[in-house]
Amino acid sequence: MAYDFKYRLQEPTARTDGSGQVDHQTEAIYDVGGNVWEQVPGHNKTIVIPAEEMEAVLDMSNGQAKVTAYKNLLAANLFAQPEPVTGWSSAQMTLMLDNNAASVAQLARFVSWVVDDLGLSFPVSFSM
Repeated sequence: MAYDFKYRLQEPTARTDGSGQVDHQTEAIYDVGGNVWEQVPGHNKTIVIPAEEMEAVLDMSNGQAKVTAYKNLLAANLFAQPEPVTGWSSAQMTLMLDNNAASVAQLARFVSWVVDDLGLSFPVSFSM
């Protein structure tokens, strides 16, 4: 039997652990008939993407190249793990808060791009 697969992205969230990353909850979905899409059991994943990588893509001009670049970010970071900043020194706390601000800023840019520029709403279904 042949199946039609896609992916679905829930609205991302900024990590507040100082890793400077944004969580992207994704799941594989398939058409069960009549254009009704259901999750492939056991195929959901939180993909963490560094804010600086998001920034590079979000700085691109709108268009298919930007969409493709963001999909490539998801694929490239499929198995990345967050690296929280810990510690109580002034430098460590400053780094943590700077990284948190970066992830919040890039998350806001991403959501604005998806909702305002692309005219979509979460969850967003897409093909690779």
